[in-house]
Amino acid sequence: MTTAIVCDDEPRLAHALRDLLNAAWPELNVVALGHSGGEALSLIAEHEPDIAFLDIRMPGLTGLDVARQIAGSDAAPRIVFITAYDQHAIEAFEARAVDYLLKPVRAERLAETIARLKGATSTGAPAPADPKLVEALQKISSAERKFLRWLNCGQGSEIDVIATGEVLFFQSRDKYTAVVTADKERYVRTPLRDLVNELDPDEFWQVHRASVIRVAAIERVMKDEVGRMRIKVRGSQELIVVSAAFSGRFRQM
Repeated sequence: MTTAIVCDDEPRLAHALRDLLNAAWPELNVVALGHSGGEALSLIAEHEPDIAFLDIRMPGLTGLDVARQIAGSDAAPRIVFITAYDQHAIEAFEARAVDYLLKPVRAERLAETIARLKGATSTGAPAPADPKLVEALQKISSAERKFLRWLNCGQGSEIDVIATGEVLFFQSRDKYTAVVTADKERYVRTPLRDLVNELDPDEFWQVHRASVIRVAAIERVMKDEVGRMRIKVRGSQELIVVSAAFSGRFRQM
C-alpha cells in the first residue's frame, strides 16, 4: 500500500486534505498529519512514507527546507508542495517535486496530482518535474527568518545559558531534549520536533527523528557492513545514528 504524510501549519487544512485524499484515492494510507517543518522531518524519519504533502510556508522550517534536508536519500518521499502563494519569488532548489497544490485544494486539481503520483509510484522512479512547476517554485520567496542563538537550560536550581554555536548535537531523551556540548549535557523541555523549527537549517541537520547535529561538529561519517551510517562528533565519544530518510545528506560528492 502506498503511504503518505500531510503537513500543513493549519490543522483544519491538513485534516481537510486527508479527507479529500481518502475519498479520491482510497488505496492511499495517510499515516500521519503534522503542522511544522520539524514535525515533517520527524514523521518522514519515523514512517518513511512514499509521498509527503508539504505546506511551503510552515513555522520555522519551510516545506522547501524539509525538501532540501532529505534530498538525495533513497528513502526520501516524492513531494507535493501545498501553497497559498503562486506568484512570489525565491532561489532555485533541488528537490523531488512531483507537483504542487494551490490552497484551497480543489478536488479536480487533486485528481490530476493523484494521477501523476500513481504514475510515478508504479514505475518506481521519480516523475520529472513539470517545467512550469519548477518555474513557479523558483519564484516563491520565503520571508527572512531569525533563528535561535541562545538556550536557557535548567540544571537543578540553576540555569545555564548556552550559545547554539557551542552545541554539538541535540537528542530526544524521554520528556526532555538533551543539549550536548563538548564539556556538558544539559536539558530543555522543548520537544526536538519543535526545537528544530527554531534552528538554522544551514547550521543544524536532522539526521534521525531523535537527533539533530551541528554540521560544523561532524568529524566523519562511517558505514557499517550493512550500509548503516553513524556520525563521529568532534569532542564526543558518542556515535549518532543516521536514519535512511536522511542518508542522502552524506552521499559522496
